[in-house]
Amino acid sequence: MVDAVLVAPVRACREALAGALAVADVAVTAHVASSEQALAECALRPPDVVLLDFATDQPDRLVRAVTRVAPRTRWLGIGVGLSAEHARQVLLCAEAGMTGFVDADQSLADLVHGLGVVMAGEVCCSSRTGLLLVHGLQQRPRRGATTLPAGCRLTPKEQVIAELMAAGLTNRQIAARLVIGEATVKTHVHSVLAKLGLRHRAELVAQTSTG
Repeated sequence: MVDAVLVAPVRACREALAGALAVADVAVTAHVASSEQALAECALRPPDVVLLDFATDQPDRLVRAVTRVAPRTRWLGIGVGLSAEHARQVLLCAEAGMTGFVDADQSLADLVHGLGVVMAGEVCCSSRTGLLLVHGLQQRPRRGATTLPAGCRLTPKEQVIAELMAAGLTNRQIAARLVIGEATVKTHVHSVLAKLGLRHRAELVAQTSTG
């Protein structure tokens, strides 16, 4: 029997889901509407898992708060929608420790399956939510990426060359890496330095190493 706390704003949904989960050997020992109530319940008696409705305000903050008092509790996010805020929260909740996500249009059977996967210590999400996670990571600045002055835009090729410059590669090495002519690299290097307001490539290396 899995001991669970259910957090969802709508009482009727909480009661219906708690009843349905009982058939799947999941004991919802508490179902609450707010993050404050959830934190109090988890601090008093840490559950095996928290089922957290993404309609809850700032779900990532609840994950972080409960994890501090109940570090072994696992997390399953439910009702993940299509909004930009839900996409943002998917990434934030994953960073906070949530390992399972069930989309708003998935079935009860999918939810029960996801719960089992999470309790086994594995990761569960739909292909759509997985794509949200990948896109969120891709849109974050990469460590060591060149920081551009306000209003400055490098072309995709210039961005690649700027990062290779920052890594300390010479024009010849960059040309070999990108399979382009050394003269072409030189032209791009001049353009990159001009856009960044730098005179020497060593300044770019220095900026990156201290950034």
